[in-house]
Amino acid sequence: MDFLLHHEVDVTVVAAQPWGLEVESGHGLRGFIDNTKSPAWPSGDQQALVGTVLHAVVIDDQREPVRLSTLDLDIEIARRLRIRPS
Repeated sequence: MDFLLHHEVDVTVVAAQPWGLEVESGHGLRGFIDNTKSPAWPSGDQQALVGTVLHAVVIDDQREPVRLSTLDLDIEIARRLRIRPS
């Protein structure tokens, strides 16, 4: 199963970098959550999130690795975009 733009997914944090979180889906797909899209930024401990399962939304499926966000606002926007009539 691929990451699809605007779709929600649960991912596990596998590494914390100074610039964000490396995550993996249950299907073994890798993604990235930039610091500004992370629940622990700016005041939390990113390293403490390693091993944690986060609920995220795909915000850019054209990059490698794909970019995700855990922000409630991004999730709400994606939900609206998924139900918008074509």
